[in-house]
Amino acid sequence: MSTATRFLVSLLSFCALLCAQSSPELIRQFGEPGEPGSYRVGFSSRSAGILWLQATDHYVSWEKARHEERETGDYLLLIDNTNSALRMLGADGGAFAVDPADANWQYEELADGVQFTLDDQQGLVLQKVVRHDAAQRALVLELTLQNVSSDATGTQAFSLLGPALVVPQQSSLFGQVAVSIAAPIGGEAQHVKPAADGKLQQLDVAPDVLSFAGSSNRFFGAFLYPMDEASRGNLTQFEVLTVPPRQGHEDNLTTRIRYGLNFAIPAKGAATTASFGLYIGPKSYRVFETLAEPERFAPILDVDLNPPCCGIDIPGGRFMAKVLIGLLGTFYEVLGNWGFAIILLTILVRGSMFPLNFKMQKSMRAYGSKMAKLKPQLDALKKQYGDDQKGYQQAMIQFQREHKIMPPIGGCLPIFLTMPIYLGLFTALRTAYDLRQEPWMFWVEDLSTSDALASLPFWPGIFNLLPLLWMGLFVFMTLRQPLPTDPQQRQMQMMMRFMPILFGVMLYNYASALLLYMVTSMLWSLVESTIVKKILGPIDPNAGAMAPTPI
Repeated sequence: MSTATRFLVSLLSFCALLCAQSSPELIRQFGEPGEPGSYRVGFSSRSAGILWLQATDHYVSWEKARHEERETGDYLLLIDNTNSALRMLGADGGAFAVDPADANWQYEELADGVQFTLDDQQGLVLQKVVRHDAAQRALVLELTLQNVSSDATGTQAFSLLGPALVVPQQSSLFGQVAVSIAAPIGGEAQHVKPAADGKLQQLDVAPDVLSFAGSSNRFFGAFLYPMDEASRGNLTQFEVLTVPPRQGHEDNLTTRIRYGLNFAIPAKGAATTASFGLYIGPKSYRVFETLAEPERFAPILDVDLNPPCCGIDIPGGRFMAKVLIGLLGTFYEVLGNWGFAIILLTILVRGSMFPLNFKMQKSMRAYGSKMAKLKPQLDALKKQYGDDQKGYQQAMIQFQREHKIMPPIGGCLPIFLTMPIYLGLFTALRTAYDLRQEPWMFWVEDLSTSDALASLPFWPGIFNLLPLLWMGLFVFMTLRQPLPTDPQQRQMQMMMRFMPILFGVMLYNYASALLLYMVTSMLWSLVESTIVKKILGPIDPNAGAMAPTPI
């Protein structure tokens, strides 16, 4: 054989090897684009797994959703796994003689799905069928181990890799919203966040009582659940893998679950089958209510609505977030616009607190006026005792008793009552799917993102009007308040005038829904302060008074 011939044979062998190792893409459209629960899926014939999945009932952006002629790039990419999702992994030393993760599966299209078949040439056949169930927004996975002619007995262990959902770029204020979750039947979900060091993690839920297990991003989830008790019995463990971030999204780690499976090797001519549903869709009470078992995925939102604050859960935050989502949904059904629903919620909350706020304002002014009249005696008392703090405190107590000057209880009560509302909204909007790509009016086209009035050629890249409007209104409101004559109170109020700048910077890229609430609340405060001023008169700088609630 000549050198040229040997080179040609080597080249052909190399090309054949590359072709054998490649993973040809098999594309299927499940359901009609635009219909709830429709998907466009790319399968791998090499691993029989999902390479990528687009939700063809969701779109990349508000602009894409309004295209008259749809393009494949308009649809939202939910799964992008170069090493494939729903890929079967074999256990070392098992009876199945072929590694299902890297083999030439036979592929067949079905009316409602696809079928992959792998023969280990030793008498065992592994079959994987993926069907579409639009009503459940799910893919149904049927795994079958057939014994054609093998003498093997015992069990065969496999692993199934769940999908890693795409995590879009997000503001750090949203916190880590990509987690893996597992929930027992009737119990609370356990969840883990991506591990910064990439270590393998476990979900502490017993497989024999599993309701579902899967991964989620900000708005969507992919959750595997057993279709029957026999299939639940095939599960052995749930290991959480931290997935390296996609290019351009280095700060956004995500996770995927490796499901442990154990199949009893059937007798010759028999088969063992396990069936699982894989919900792939929005995390929303409204969407879950359309499913056959709407209560199954409720623990997912319990995790999302548990607000983190410096690593500490805020008491009552989850309950308040649930109440607010329910109220907003009710107002939306009436008004047909989430932005106006938020405005109505703000008016309802602030309006219901006006009598209390007015009473507190009146009490604080009365107290301040009385203290202003007694200021000369207080100054003399302070001068009399000098550095004797203990004697001064005792004299002050006696002085207050004689003149009946006790500070009004609950002077800051309106602020404490509105803070749970604010924190509840802040929490709910982190993962509020119902607000995704929902416009308000004018330039606000997506209430789940910043309002983005215009693009900027420099940092921060976009011009958001709502946070700047809120800062301006806050500054205007504080400038309307006269500075107290007391030096300590005066210094405190001067510092308060800079608070809007700090909050405005922190919330600059936050969801416009929250800023719409804050701007509406600030406008209410301005109107309320005008009404209070008209009824009670101008604020006496020597007396001081409680400022209207800014949030």
